[in-house]
Amino acid sequence: LLLAGCSVAVTDPASSSSPAASDPRSSMPDAPDASAAPEASPAPDAGSSAEVDPDVRAKLDRARLRDLVTQNLTCVDGSATVGRDLDGMYVELTGDCATVTILASAGGVLLPDVGTLTIEGDGATVVMTSATQIVFDKSADINVVGWESGNPEIAYAGTANVTTPLS
Repeated sequence: LLLAGCSVAVTDPASSSSPAASDPRSSMPDAPDASAAPEASPAPDAGSSAEVDPDVRAKLDRARLRDLVTQNLTCVDGSATVGRDLDGMYVELTGDCATVTILASAGGVLLPDVGTLTIEGDGATVVMTSATQIVFDKSADINVVGWESGNPEIAYAGTANVTTPLS
C-alpha cells in the first residue's frame, strides 16, 4: 500500500488540545464513527450470481474435503462446537445438529443439515447439506461457506467471508 501526499494525525479525543484543532481542514465533517456501524450486514442479493465460481466450487468439494478429514465428531443433544484445539484440522460432524459453533481456524468442517451455524474462527472452509441460519461473528475473517440445498438466512460480520449455494 502506497500513500503519497497524505498525512495522518492520531489524537486522543479526550485531550483538550490536538494538532487537528488548528488545521483549517478540521472544519470538514467528521468521518462516520466506526463503533456506530452494525456488527452484521444483511446477506447480499441471493440472485446476483447464478453460477458458483469454479475456484470456490473446487475448494468446497465435499468428496475432496472428506479425504482430508482427521476428526469425526457427533452432535450431542443437538449441538456441537469445533474448538480451537482443532485449528488447521478437517472435521466431519454427524448427527442431529440444531446448533454448531466453529471456533477453530484454518481448517475444514463438513456438516449435515444444521439449524444455526455460528463461525468465530478465521480461514475455515465449511460445507453443509443445508442450514437455516449462518452467523459470522465480528472476529470471523476469510471463511468460505457453501451449502448443498436450501436458502439460509446469513448475518455477515468480520472481513472477507464468502458464502455460496453449491447446487
